[in-house]
Amino acid sequence: MNSCLRLALLVILGLALTGVAAETKITPRAALVIGNAKYEASVGPLRNAVSDAKAVAKTLRGLGFAVIEEHNVSRDELLKAVAEFRGKLRDTQVAIFYYAGHGISVAGSNYLIPVKSGYTPDAADAASLHMLAETKLFNAEQVVAEMSAAGGRCNLVILDACRSTPVARNPQTRDLTISGGLAEMKPPAGSLIAFATDAGRTAQDGTGANGLYTEELLKHLRTPGLTIEQVFKRTRADVMLRSDGTQIPAEYSRLVGEDIYLAGLAPVSVQPPPPAVVVGERVPRASVVPLLTPEAIHKLAAAGRAEDCVEALKLTSASRGPGDFAAAPLDTLLELAKEDLKDASGPSPKVEGAMQTCVLVLEALGDCLPPGHAQRAALTAKAQNRRGDCLLLLGRAADALTAYNIAIRLAPNDAYPIFNRGRAHRVLGHTDEAKADFTMASNSKFNQPKARQLALAALAGAE
Repeated sequence: MNSCLRLALLVILGLALTGVAAETKITPRAALVIGNAKYEASVGPLRNAVSDAKAVAKTLRGLGFAVIEEHNVSRDELLKAVAEFRGKLRDTQVAIFYYAGHGISVAGSNYLIPVKSGYTPDAADAASLHMLAETKLFNAEQVVAEMSAAGGRCNLVILDACRSTPVARNPQTRDLTISGGLAEMKPPAGSLIAFATDAGRTAQDGTGANGLYTEELLKHLRTPGLTIEQVFKRTRADVMLRSDGTQIPAEYSRLVGEDIYLAGLAPVSVQPPPPAVVVGERVPRASVVPLLTPEAIHKLAAAGRAEDCVEALKLTSASRGPGDFAAAPLDTLLELAKEDLKDASGPSPKVEGAMQTCVLVLEALGDCLPPGHAQRAALTAKAQNRRGDCLLLLGRAADALTAYNIAIRLAPNDAYPIFNRGRAHRVLGHTDEAKADFTMASNSKFNQPKARQLALAALAGAE
């Protein structure tokens, strides 16, 4: 072999080995974990914040993270820790900021409360309250911006900071009924922001070694085979179960790219063939699926949590079969959608939300109420009538007409869908059809005085 050929082969081999090394190199993971518990009496000490932080830091180290861990930090110490953290973020695969402690919302922004902060909102007027928060507390948006600017692939901000504190009350009204809670945050691309409970609500500090949210989060962080999104989704389900639906964690995500498995892929195992199933036999879900009580599901509906409510209903229906338990919460969701449509005159976020609620309810009616249930037709008609109202407000009169026709077929003794169909005809320029519907809806056979009154007013306007 001549020297030129040998040199070429060595170069090719070197490039190949370099490529293998690049492919097998472990992309770094970094985390900053903060736990604040030793607060002054005016803020309120916490039982589990430091133990939560210690448990999270230990778990993340076991998952290959380089962890900066701090406890009971002042504002200056927190700023210093964030600056150190940013220095470790370049080209990271996953970066995590975890905070356990007190946090509050001021003027729509979320602030983490350092220990010995000197934050005294009772002494501040409306004009100076925001400035006081900026100088005494730590704006959570700052760490989000620092992580995003560092250019990492995936940034996770986890705030177990929605706990009750006296300094969260309104200093102008001195409303002691307001116990705290954080505001929604919009993450930049490649980021996810997780809250221990939903916006404007407070989380349980816990009576054991860890707080409720962090205890469930730790369990799923360690589970192989879960994507980041699945970790938080399962955490939410278990917290909802253990709190009987009173605490609902929330995430705001703009993650991009391929799935990331924090605890690695699930181990491959040979599964035995599934048992034979008799045709027509219902196969129950595994008993380990967390199910909420009917009362807890109804609480979700009353709180306007349409997606969570329907998800809980579907889980229950899949496990136990369709049943009467679904009727009351679905009716409640439709009543809330009605409230959202009051005084609406055109497209709006509330109208869009009511539309989504109607779609979810219709989907759940098919899955969760038995076909012969006494309220199934009436609830379906109600949902279609409400959906028609949304479509009409969104400028989709022809689609609204279809929805109203379905409602009339299912509930022929209800004057409202007939009146509403007349409104859709009027928008579409179908004058004769509109007049016929208004005339029909004004008939005294309908025991609905308000609907008859509306129909008569529409007829008077058409003349």
